[in-house]
Amino acid sequence: MKIKFNIRRFNPDDSKLNEPYFQAYDVEVTEGMTVLEALLKINEEQDPTLAFRKSCRSAICGSCAMKVNGFSKLTCSLQVIPEYKKKGRMVIEPLANHKQVKDLVVDLNPFWKKIEKVTPYLTPMDKEHEERSVSEEDEKTIDQSQRCIMCGCCNSECNALEIDSKFIAPAALAKAWRFVGDVREGDKKKRLERLSEEHGMWDCVRCIHCTQYCPKDVAPLKQIEMLRSSAMKAGILDNPGAKHVEAMADSVRRVGRLDEAAMTFKTLGFLRSIGMIPFGLKMELHGKMPLPILFPKIEKIEEVKKIYEEAAKQGTEQEKKKEE
Repeated sequence: MKIKFNIRRFNPDDSKLNEPYFQAYDVEVTEGMTVLEALLKINEEQDPTLAFRKSCRSAICGSCAMKVNGFSKLTCSLQVIPEYKKKGRMVIEPLANHKQVKDLVVDLNPFWKKIEKVTPYLTPMDKEHEERSVSEEDEKTIDQSQRCIMCGCCNSECNALEIDSKFIAPAALAKAWRFVGDVREGDKKKRLERLSEEHGMWDCVRCIHCTQYCPKDVAPLKQIEMLRSSAMKAGILDNPGAKHVEAMADSVRRVGRLDEAAMTFKTLGFLRSIGMIPFGLKMELHGKMPLPILFPKIEKIEEVKKIYEEAAKQGTEQEKKKEE
């Protein structure tokens, strides 16, 4: 069957067409053909100028990641016919949140610089702890984060990176947990302190897109949540993210619900909260400003407090077992 491929193209060296545009190609598709194979067919039979990356063709190297029908995917493992039947079209674009270099090729230098920022290797322990065996349970803790093939799909789908190019982004954070969660790591707290700074792990907005579109089930959001939990357990609390978590937990413990107005002051502090007044007025105009609750306690608040007490008790027991 013939299927039309609409491909977003761009050639910075073409003075007549120096802006991105879509070009259509009719491709004779066979059962089992992948999107990457279709692109190779276009390149070989119709247009040798079409630029895109590819390498292993086995969903291992991550080179062929692109946006297909609006979502980031590995084109070497995505079959054309099922995708076309599902979406009714074939629109191929370069990864989002990356600068388009030519056609479907993007600049990955910022991606690699973010990976470098998390120090992607183990730092040595002191002599007292330098010999540390790794149990099966220890390995399981970091196993999921080790599946990453650096394809960039998660960064392409990241809403936080879309509005803040300095955000460290999910791929680097998942890689960070690979080392923070390793029992042989010697600078765990220093790593967590760096990751807790501005544009770090607390700037993730938890949209879940990174996990939803990861082709290797790395679940970057899960790794980010483990980083945050580890930072708070390590006492790294002097940042808006940790303060927000503490304010949220305190609000539920105290009144059984979220007192959002009070949480703002506890998260940002008095002076920064004053600076948010113009933003608050805009929210009020759109009916999105939470009003302070005068009598906020829910019924049976004591049951909520018992849950907190039990959770604290279990946490203490788990820490004792780790020490043993």
